[in-house]
Amino acid sequence: MTAYDTPAPTSAARDVASAFERGLQRGDDPQVAGADGPASTTLDSRWLGSWRRPGSRRRAPCRVCGHTFRLDDTVYLRHGEDGKLIDVTHHLRTLPCSGDAPAAGPSDPQAQAAFFLGVDSADPPPDTLRTVRLMPGDPVLGHARQRNACFVCTHTFRLFETVVVCPCSPEEPGCRKAVHQDPARGLGCFEQWRSELTVQQCPMNFRTLRRD
Repeated sequence: MTAYDTPAPTSAARDVASAFERGLQRGDDPQVAGADGPASTTLDSRWLGSWRRPGSRRRAPCRVCGHTFRLDDTVYLRHGEDGKLIDVTHHLRTLPCSGDAPAAGPSDPQAQAAFFLGVDSADPPPDTLRTVRLMPGDPVLGHARQRNACFVCTHTFRLFETVVVCPCSPEEPGCRKAVHQDPARGLGCFEQWRSELTVQQCPMNFRTLRRD
């Protein structure tokens, strides 16, 4: 080996680099601790906002279900040998994407649908909002490879959430675009958008809107 040759990294050097990278993650988000396994999504979580998988330029939703990560979502983290975060998947009873689902197992969609039908029957939403409950098979949900998202909060629509379809004209829907209106889940997106009264054009087809 000459004086100009670069020595191959040793196992000890790789361990130091890995420990350093995991330490950076602990500094950014102390509750994660840079370790593999379940973690709760906080405001400091890398995957909440603009995290991208290695080699990708796109914001990375869950690679299994296609849904975005939300605050308080339980996720499952996996790191590479260099300590860098390489994969984040949902680890919820309703979204058991990690492959190591919580002990309770996934919920029964049919039982959930019956429950929410009962809720809406006993406590119907105000007629003025014209909200729709997203049941299995609703096209608003999209599919794992191409989820539809709310243009206010930018999060994907999940099963059994309530939305307003065609927010510019919910009384006579002209499209199947939607926006969240689910205060029970902290998603009052339609009311927020409507109350601001700053939108002059439909965000879907750019048709000029009339505001009274």
